[in-house]
Amino acid sequence: MAPSLKALRYFHTALEHNSISRAAESLNVVPSAVSAAIEQVEQDFGLQLVTRMPSKGIQPTATGKLLLVKVRHLLEEYENLIAEGGDLRTALTGSLNVGYYAPVASAFLPAISARLTKDSNAISLRFHECDNETAQAGLLNGTYDVILFVSEDLKPGIDCAPLITVPPYALVARDHKLAGRKSIAPTDLSEEPLVLLDRPFAGEYYRSIFTQAGLTPRIAATGTTHEMVRGLVGAGVGSAILNMRPMTEVSYAGDLLRCIPLSSEVRPLQLVMGYLPGNPRRLVKAFIGECQQYFASKLAQRLIVTPKSA
Repeated sequence: MAPSLKALRYFHTALEHNSISRAAESLNVVPSAVSAAIEQVEQDFGLQLVTRMPSKGIQPTATGKLLLVKVRHLLEEYENLIAEGGDLRTALTGSLNVGYYAPVASAFLPAISARLTKDSNAISLRFHECDNETAQAGLLNGTYDVILFVSEDLKPGIDCAPLITVPPYALVARDHKLAGRKSIAPTDLSEEPLVLLDRPFAGEYYRSIFTQAGLTPRIAATGTTHEMVRGLVGAGVGSAILNMRPMTEVSYAGDLLRCIPLSSEVRPLQLVMGYLPGNPRRLVKAFIGECQQYFASKLAQRLIVTPKSA
């Protein structure tokens, strides 16, 4: 059997003091507890580690001296581990790995990060773009400390905090024939070439908007990034349906775009923050708090397209 940490601590203290009674006094236990711990350690290792000398206390054997060095190192590492664990729980320091499935995350995560790090140079943030499935799996297996994702097909063992509900909207080039509309129906878009954001879950969601209306979209191009879809729309390849919008209506290529609400009622998506149940460390709590504060602000409303905001 492996000796317990308590037994090893008693063994170490006894040999540090060369006395069972003085070790007991230092540990605030009865001498018999220290003596029993030494016997347990010797029995578990199957070695004689201590020489007991009446009136002279105890001394380690040659083997005991070798083991004592290793036990001392083990106990020091254990104490360091306990201290570092406390720091992780209470200190606003360390690294934070964030997995996100949010196509326009670059429109809001930098501002949130700046607020989190403004008073500390001991924080390291690592952002990992992924899909909904990978984000949740990464949280559960320890790859990510916290995730932002769409609240669909939620895996057991993940707690969520809602951030924002985002209805779908139509994206067209500024000179498109539908650009002057106040709203657009899926029927209008089914007659136009479509650019599809073809990511896990997203592609199925956008196709379902047409399917539920009994329509079949004419897909002219697909892209796996939000900005590629916006670029293709801006270049005139087709129109698109998206959910969140960046703070600009200009593509990377400089083409002007127009975001127009959908006129029919379509199921919106909800962006949520995922984290493991229990008592997360302070840095995780702080990041969650900053995200919730940002999405409760008026600034975050610019990320969604409604008849009022279009």
